[in-house]
Amino acid sequence: MKFHFTLFLAVFLLIYISTFHIIQVPYSRSYYFNAFQNMCGAFDNKMMVARLTTEGPFSTSYIDYFPENCSLFSPPMVYVNQYWTVKTRPIIGDHIHLLIKVMIDNKRIIFRDRNMTEPIPYEHYHPIDTCVSPPTYAYIKKWYHTGIHTHCDSVVHVHPWSAPQQLRVEGRDANLGMFFESVGVERSTLGKGFLINGKYRKLHMTYYKNVDNKKYSFSTQNELEIMMLWLVDHHGVILIWDEYSTMPEITEEDKEYIKSFGCHPLNYPIR
Repeated sequence: MKFHFTLFLAVFLLIYISTFHIIQVPYSRSYYFNAFQNMCGAFDNKMMVARLTTEGPFSTSYIDYFPENCSLFSPPMVYVNQYWTVKTRPIIGDHIHLLIKVMIDNKRIIFRDRNMTEPIPYEHYHPIDTCVSPPTYAYIKKWYHTGIHTHCDSVVHVHPWSAPQQLRVEGRDANLGMFFESVGVERSTLGKGFLINGKYRKLHMTYYKNVDNKKYSFSTQNELEIMMLWLVDHHGVILIWDEYSTMPEITEEDKEYIKSFGCHPLNYPIR
């Protein structure tokens, strides 16, 4: 009996020490692997990246594992100063482009990056008598570059590395809402729609994963779904129109135009 218990304990310990744990932030989805499996079990789709971070006494480093080479790697032993995270693209180092066509009042509009500093007016009065040398504004509101913007060219440029280090937006946080913020489109918290050209609009959105696709991938009028559209597909297309407009068309010129924009890295995955 003692022998069987010892054997069981030995087998249990062997399995335990050969298992490593990946926790995905922010979804808290966990993956468990052992020495008899390879890295491919961590990936649900081509846009995922498994990152092994090592914290040393003086600095930190990490190694990224991708779906295209996952079969080459067996799970290494994870030590106390190491941890795994599962990330989604775009990640720091990626540089992709999506076409965006917007129709408002049945006229095409082209977004440009906003002035990132906005003076906010006083709510009720100018405090001449209550403030020494009062400014002309109540306070200054500032936005910061997050790596998602436009060149006033009907293209959404996504490159997280260009933002300040603590503001680099990756994965599903790289969404249309972040682009809207960079170009000055604001969503009402009272359900009035999106503020565009000084007026609140109810928007429709249709999305193509690739400009050459015949059928759209996703379509919605839900404001949150519009805001949270994941900007992950190089040469994807975003079509937006309000209740007074017809849906924009994708022309052959549009296809040639967006496909003239390259991406980095060259092996960036296509869904």
